[in-house]
Amino acid sequence: MNERLSNCRFLPIIIWLLAVALSLTWNIVDNIREQNNTAQETARAFFEQIMASRSWNLMHSGVYVYTTANSPLNEFLPKDKRFIRDENGRKLSLINPAYMTRQMADISREKGLVRFHITSLTPLRPENKPYLWEVNWLESFMLGSTEKSGFAEENGKKIFRYMAPLTYSTSCSPCHTAEKQLDGNVRGAISISLPIPFHKSPWPLILSHLFVALIGIIGIFFFSGCLTQSRKNILKTNRQLEQEIEERKQTENELISIQKNLGQIVDNRTAELSRINDTLDNRIQEQQRIEASLVSITHEFIQIFDSAPDGMHVIDRNFNVIRINRAFRKLTGMKTEEILEKKCYEIFSCTLCHTDQCPLPRILGGAKRVEVEASKTRADGKIIPCIITATPFREHDGRLTGIIEVTRDISNWKKIEHSLSTTAAHLRARNVELEDFAHVISHDLQEPLILIKAFSERIRTKCAKDLSEKGHTYLQRIESSTKRMKNLIDGLLLYSRVSSKAKPFEPVDLQSVIHSVLDDLAIKIEKYQASINIDQTLPTIEADPLQIRQLFQNIIGNSLKYHHPDRSPIITITRIVLPEQSDKQNYTRFSIEDNGIGFKKEYQNVIFDIFQRLQTRQQSQGTGIGLSICKKIIARHQGTITAEGRPDQGAKFTITLPLRQKKPHETKIDSNNSVDTVMSRR
Repeated sequence: MNERLSNCRFLPIIIWLLAVALSLTWNIVDNIREQNNTAQETARAFFEQIMASRSWNLMHSGVYVYTTANSPLNEFLPKDKRFIRDENGRKLSLINPAYMTRQMADISREKGLVRFHITSLTPLRPENKPYLWEVNWLESFMLGSTEKSGFAEENGKKIFRYMAPLTYSTSCSPCHTAEKQLDGNVRGAISISLPIPFHKSPWPLILSHLFVALIGIIGIFFFSGCLTQSRKNILKTNRQLEQEIEERKQTENELISIQKNLGQIVDNRTAELSRINDTLDNRIQEQQRIEASLVSITHEFIQIFDSAPDGMHVIDRNFNVIRINRAFRKLTGMKTEEILEKKCYEIFSCTLCHTDQCPLPRILGGAKRVEVEASKTRADGKIIPCIITATPFREHDGRLTGIIEVTRDISNWKKIEHSLSTTAAHLRARNVELEDFAHVISHDLQEPLILIKAFSERIRTKCAKDLSEKGHTYLQRIESSTKRMKNLIDGLLLYSRVSSKAKPFEPVDLQSVIHSVLDDLAIKIEKYQASINIDQTLPTIEADPLQIRQLFQNIIGNSLKYHHPDRSPIITITRIVLPEQSDKQNYTRFSIEDNGIGFKKEYQNVIFDIFQRLQTRQQSQGTGIGLSICKKIIARHQGTITAEGRPDQGAKFTITLPLRQKKPHETKIDSNNSVDTVMSRR
């Protein structure tokens, strides 16, 4: 057995040497093929670069340069395209793609770089005449070839040559007007010569294969020696293999079962991938819809920007105006081209320009929003009072590049301010007149009533026996009218004093005020056996304590006065929780509800009008001023009051009051030029 193994050593050695030889041959051939491919791709890339340069030149219909010795006039171009003159009369020659290619070839040749040559079988210029080796390749292009390449010897050096055709297109017509060509016809070609010695020494490859061959021979001798020892182990291993074969059979059975399950898993995975593909398709469609929406939003933004009623313009860091809208053009009285790329202070200047108060340096310094009032001066000298609001202008990456200024013409506001000040002075004068009128009511009108009442009492005491029954009726009407007139005068005094005799606002505990009012109305409450339910969560507000007391006294008094004759009065005062979207921190709301006679729905909007009575004097006594006073008190406290009623079921008054009264300096001017709360811009 050992002799047979020893004789068989030579067969593996021969096979191994043949394999090494084949590998060496294959690697040498592959190196040559790789060299050819590398040269081919390099030349093709250079050709594409030349074609890209020509396309650029053609895209711009050629380039005009000043004529020099290196760039003389192109005599082969049409006369109308051959040259132009600048404002000084100097000629500029047209550099078309062919001219540009020749100049690039000359520069490359002078620098000893890659050489290339534009040529044709029918050249217009003598220097474009084909070399001898180019003629055959040009003729093959006419027959349909797309490119030619190969190695050649030149001046004792190995170089790689490459040539590709130039086809005719309609864009070539301006320079080839005399020729009649069809699109796609071969007009010429560009040849490229790469002075690269594409040669690689085979010795490293040969030596490496010799080393591998030697290692293989040594390995064969080594393993042949090991085979003898391995034979002894093989017999022992065979017994183990038989046992392993049995185990493998069991494993194969398990693998068959797993394979069946694997098929099901693959099917499930395929279905899952299909669903994922559908999801991706939906996402792509959604992305396309989003992109279309963004384009639409951008278009809408431009329309909104241009249709804004206030003047808007964007300024970069150097005060240059880069965008404006229609309202800004109207404010400045200038055209778009007269504004863009100009300095903002040259277009629309004010006293803030070139100062630390200018909005641009303040925004660049870190301010988030700047709002100032200034008088802008137009280029024609017209001065416009404006409110200027500036905010940062950023790129999509968050980089601050300038500001957006919104300029609002407040000329009308100024007129309204003047009108308001005039009106305020007029109102002050009217208030003085009202105070004088109240004085007349409280003194001068009271005296005739006192006399009428006094003489009525004298008539009743001294002349009662002499009066007829009709006379007593007249006297009773006089006394009733006198009393009613006094009540009206007292009501008018109370109504006028809501504003004229008002007290300063201070903290008022609504719980304490209501209990104090109930003490005053204790006799009526006891008389009508009324039940009063008070919410214990009523807050403390900032108000006029006397007027708030009068408010509750009038409403609760009305509920007692207009109680239902068939049931005892029940009056409920409840705090109402404000909705989440409202200003819960600054306002409180509560209701006063009774079970009295109520009123019809059509009266809920007129019930607070002065002298408005829902019942006759025979049904109930009253002047119709009480609820008007309540409405005026609520108005003075910047709140609201509403009434709801149902006949024979009761009435409900809902009151909303601020927890803290706004100070006079908090009033604002809204966007409609109306006074809203206070002029904070001042």
